Amino acid sequence: MKFLKFLTLSSMILIGSSGCNGQTNVNDKQAISMLKKFYTAYSNVSLRIEDLHKVDSLQEKYCTPQLRKEAKEYLQDGHDLLTDDWGISKESLTSMKIIKEPTKENIYVVSYIVDSYPVAPDKPVKKQVNLYITVVKEVESYKIASVK
Repeated sequence: MKFLKFLTLSSMILIGSSGCNGQTNVNDKQAISMLKKFYTAYSNVSLRIEDLHKVDSLQEKYCTPQLRKEAKEYLQDGHDLLTDDWGISKESLTSMKIIKEPTKENIYVVSYIVDSYPVAPDKPVKKQVNLYITVVKEVESYKIASVK
């Protein structure tokens, strides 16, 4: 009888704890969809002064307030935090892949290929870019919280 009570209690604890873990993970499909929409839209804007209102609008829709602040500071220093200074073009979108990082919660890897010019401006070299992105749920939408 004691064994049956122990087994029942253990089962209840396992079921209850697995339900809690599921709530801390963001919904993978929704997060991946949001990241794809963001980087697709981001590839259509430039970081020139005349387009900064478009960048601000995208960041407001897709990024947390803290990340927007950090990205703005980077941009003032001439850097693009959201692509780790690699940029993203329409051509890069054809190679873009977004996967869930299997070992960490709420982390997604956005990878794509860009043309890099390490030797000469007329000899591009293909460069694989991997961005590790933390996604969080805010109210009813998913937002980018960090990019590494």
